[in-house]
Amino acid sequence: MFYFFYKFIIILLATINVLLIFKNKKIQTFNNNYNSKNNNCTLMPLKSKSYNIYKDFLKLYIENKEMFYKKGREYYLNQRGEIYNESNLITFQDKLNYLLIHESPENKTNIVDKILLRNYSINILGKDICPPILKIYNNVDEINLDELPDKFLLKCNHGSGMNIFCRNKTKFDLENAKKTIINWMNINYGLQNFEYQYLNIEKKIFAEKFLVDEIINYKFYCFNGEPKLVRVKGKFQGSNIYNIYHINWTLANIEFAFSDYKRDETNKFKKPINYELMINYSRLLTSNFCFCRVDFYEIDERVYLSELTFTPFNMYIKYKSKEMEIYLGNLLNISKIKNRNYQK
Repeated sequence: MFYFFYKFIIILLATINVLLIFKNKKIQTFNNNYNSKNNNCTLMPLKSKSYNIYKDFLKLYIENKEMFYKKGREYYLNQRGEIYNESNLITFQDKLNYLLIHESPENKTNIVDKILLRNYSINILGKDICPPILKIYNNVDEINLDELPDKFLLKCNHGSGMNIFCRNKTKFDLENAKKTIINWMNINYGLQNFEYQYLNIEKKIFAEKFLVDEIINYKFYCFNGEPKLVRVKGKFQGSNIYNIYHINWTLANIEFAFSDYKRDETNKFKKPINYELMINYSRLLTSNFCFCRVDFYEIDERVYLSELTFTPFNMYIKYKSKEMEIYLGNLLNISKIKNRNYQK
């Protein structure tokens, strides 16, 4: 009797959590200047007809995690017109979806947690190379501007794109920022897009040191512990631009199909001074994973670790051609995980 009562309480609590997730249908997205206050994005991009679908998924998570990982991801892809077929894993996206379903997400949770990433950096590299944290908060009521410098960032640790820039504290709209953060804190990022490594992060808010206004991102794509490609992203004259290079810094014939970012046709990006150090850090940080992307900044000749991600663009990015997707897929060897899964 106690067992059934216990399961009922667990399912009830999980259901309440889902209802909180969907309480606010839209969240406000801030751009780097913290000025675009009318740019909204859908909180839950899935084409859900009722909460019952998600309650069923949570029930499945409690009863059979492996089945939940598979069925949840299949549902997410089907909602976008994608077909997932484990018997024909050719493209980069297909193989990443396989890893998401069959690699243990628990081993990745403390790495994608934006705060606990610092501990991982210390354990692997012997030092914390992330931007300094100024304060950590459990809720927005704890945020005190008097304790913060004139410039800083407010972030959440449990997802992606949850960043608010403060460039002038005297003009900073804290109350509006709090509303946005409350909405972010109501999101279970792992359930929203079925990216399971984010499911069980203990949600926190933190203030981070403001580094510079315009940061160039160096994103190393590491396949089986070896960095093979680096995507460089920056902003020039108000436009987001990028290039993808082979690890020897020659331009790769790989291009995204979407128009949010443009290729850097004039080759404005220069190889960073600490490029070889970034490569070495990437190898060390990803040695235990089939795929991981490692993101760095270089500021005043110093390397900063931004994040590690196992599911770039939630594996939904389109490239200019199928050949590009297959080329990337050929770089990724998932036989170790497939053999382990076959032996179960």
